[in-house]
Amino acid sequence: MIARSDLAGLILAGGQGRRMRAAPDAQAVEKGLLELDGLPLIEHARRFLAPHVGRILVSANTQLDAYAQYGAVVPDDPALGAYAGPLAGVASALGRCGFSWLLVMPVDVLQPPPDLARRLGAAVGLDGPRIAYASTAQGVHPLCMVLHCSLRQSLYDFLQAGERKVQLWQQRNGAVPVVFDGAGDAFFNVNTPQDLARARARPD
Repeated sequence: MIARSDLAGLILAGGQGRRMRAAPDAQAVEKGLLELDGLPLIEHARRFLAPHVGRILVSANTQLDAYAQYGAVVPDDPALGAYAGPLAGVASALGRCGFSWLLVMPVDVLQPPPDLARRLGAAVGLDGPRIAYASTAQGVHPLCMVLHCSLRQSLYDFLQAGERKVQLWQQRNGAVPVVFDGAGDAFFNVNTPQDLARARARPD
């Protein structure tokens, strides 16, 4: 089990939101600032993480002032290239978190299991796996993970070699899945306008 004083939280909000655009040539959509139930998605994520972590970081590459209301903003390291995928956000945060462990979740995962932090944290340790990620009967959710900050150089090397696949890097570093039985659509995420409409229409 990881103590709160050893754990930072990272909200991934640094993508370009391509699938949220009304048309391919439309203006980019800042997904984390879209509203659901009167609050931006970033605030929903912040409220989920806050009880479990000692500090909240936000991976973002635009609208930095807006995101700064919700945590310490960490843009992607330019050494990793522009919009190099979500792992670039993780790598950049590993050098800034100031804690031993990092709990990661995408900004658009709306209702993660309440025991996500506890169960991922229980699956890792200095003498065991240093990465654990969520899994359900519907599939894996590799960006909902806990990892040790000592993995920073491994991740930088992976990205600077041109690799981007989250699960490939996790497998190379001995990651373990944590199965959330009966999670239903807890890991449902908002990728398209239709997804957002579905989320807004769901019963309370």
